[in-house]
Amino acid sequence: MTPIICANEFDICVSMPDFVTWAEDEHLPNADLAAALKCMGIALDIIELYTRYFDATPVGTGDVHIYPGTESASLLVIDLYRDPTDQLDIVSVSLKIEPAAMPLALPHLRGFFDAAECQVAFRQSSHSQQLRSLIDESRYPAPVDESGYQQQLIAHI
Repeated sequence: MTPIICANEFDICVSMPDFVTWAEDEHLPNADLAAALKCMGIALDIIELYTRYFDATPVGTGDVHIYPGTESASLLVIDLYRDPTDQLDIVSVSLKIEPAAMPLALPHLRGFFDAAECQVAFRQSSHSQQLRSLIDESRYPAPVDESGYQQQLIAHI
C-alpha cells in the first residue's frame, strides 16, 4: 500500500486586524485562531502580538517570529514586516501542524481564514517552501530592499 503524504503545512496571508475581534471598545483574540493554536499546543498571546505589531513595529521594520508547540512538533512562523506601501497591514503566517492535531486544528484554521475580511491566501501542502525559507537561520539578518531594514529571526521558546 502506498503511504499517505500528510498535507500538514500551511501558508496563510491575512490582515493583522483579522487576528482580533472587537467587542465594544475591547479587542479579543479571534476565537477560531485561538482554538487552532490551542489544538496545536502553541502558546501565543494574540493580543500581545497584535499590540506589538501596531504599537511597537514602525512601518518599514518587522521581524520573523517562531512559536513552537510546547509539547508537540507543531510550529507557527509569522512575518511581521510592515511594508511602507501596505495599507491593509498584511501579514504572512506559515504553520506546521502535527498530524495528530490536524483533525482538531484544521476546521478552526479554515474558519479563521474564511471569516477574515482580507483573505489573501490559504495554501495547504505537504511541503511549504515559504515555511522553510522563513525558518532558515542562515538567511538572517535578511535585508529588506525597499526599506534597508535588517530583518531578524526571533524564537519564542
